[in-house]
Amino acid sequence: MQLANLIGPDLRAALEDDPEGLREALEDMHPEDLAEIVEDLADLESVALIRLMGPDLAAEVLERLPADRQVDVMESLEADEAAGLLSEMDPDDRVDVVQELDDDHAEIILAALQKSEPEAAEEVRELVHYPPETAGGLMTPDVISLPPETKVWQAIDRVREIAHAEDAETVYYIYVCAYGEKLMGVVSLREMILGESSQTLAELMNSKVVRVEATDDQEVVADVIARYDLTAVPVVDDHERLLGLVTVDDVVDVVIEEATEDAQKMGGVVPLEDSYFATSFLEFVWKRGAVLVVLFLGQLLTATVMEANENLLHQTLSLVIFVPLILSSGGNTGSQSAALVIRAMAVGEIEVGEWSKVLIHEVAMGLCLGLILGLMGFARGYLVGGDVEALHMGVAVGASTLCVVALGATIGSVLPLLTRRVGLDPAVSSNPLIASLSDVLGLTIYFAVAGFVLEAVF
Repeated sequence: MQLANLIGPDLRAALEDDPEGLREALEDMHPEDLAEIVEDLADLESVALIRLMGPDLAAEVLERLPADRQVDVMESLEADEAAGLLSEMDPDDRVDVVQELDDDHAEIILAALQKSEPEAAEEVRELVHYPPETAGGLMTPDVISLPPETKVWQAIDRVREIAHAEDAETVYYIYVCAYGEKLMGVVSLREMILGESSQTLAELMNSKVVRVEATDDQEVVADVIARYDLTAVPVVDDHERLLGLVTVDDVVDVVIEEATEDAQKMGGVVPLEDSYFATSFLEFVWKRGAVLVVLFLGQLLTATVMEANENLLHQTLSLVIFVPLILSSGGNTGSQSAALVIRAMAVGEIEVGEWSKVLIHEVAMGLCLGLILGLMGFARGYLVGGDVEALHMGVAVGASTLCVVALGATIGSVLPLLTRRVGLDPAVSSNPLIASLSDVLGLTIYFAVAGFVLEAVF
């Protein structure tokens, strides 16, 4: 149940009658709960609540709001108020908010931020040039970097200073840089605490630093953090200079975003930019209808196939009974194969170059599954009766099912590999697309096999 629905009336009354008491009550609440309340309130009330909070708390709440609500709040505030909120936010979150604003509002707020926090404004202007879905767009420049000759005791004192000033995203990694901020190594806070105070960072550091480049896609960043079990990964430029770091909390958001996008693509929907309820009706019509129109045009080929085999259908109407069975068998098998291959590619279990191994495996799997389903189809076809001899009908249905299931497994495994080969997201080879291809080809196979098997009857 939404918190705003529970406390909305009391909240509105407190805003009017006892704002100071409400401010104290808000300080005791978690920012995530406050964000849920702000998200569900009307624009004027949400802005009033944001204004009532202290700058630190308001910034934390704003960071947790969906992008569309962030824009609503920022555009409803005065430029100085909006700039004040930005100044309290983490650099990466600050940039995310600015990138969601239209150019005019963003420039007005950045101009106000330039007056109060020129360094923060300059930082935003630098980071905003990185696309949002890259390592540069995710990173924060608030990173602890020290020269290699720094003593352990000096490094610990420096970490304390930075932590007290809240000038770093994380203090668990200290990056060792030299020669113009070139990344040389990394030392964990644990290694420093356990080391001798007279040792230098050069003696303790691990020179084999896992890193990503600023232009790397966010999926690459998520994969690196997951593969090496990191809480943060440094971001460098083409010359190995340290630019910032991406923390695991940002990667969690990336994983959710990418999983949502892939799920929508596999469902045959153009990925949504906003949440379900924030997406307009007309946008839904376009993003769902575009794919459905393409699939509908493809499915018209099934009518063409049936029309081409009209004489066969006239001779034995019993064939029509098994059309849905044949089509669903191929489509379901293809969807299974596609889901398995796409997931395996996403986690690095399958590379595009291994297509032959995948093909052999899935063809064998399709034949095995097709044999099982084909035997069941044979039994059902044998028992159908009608205008065709039972044995002939059973063989026609069973053999067709075997072929169609094997074909579905082949299509479902090869199509994602082909889309990756041409540089597209494998998720675009969605279940509806695979089902449509399996329907057309499966129907063609069904009539071809049935015509061959039943030829003796006619």
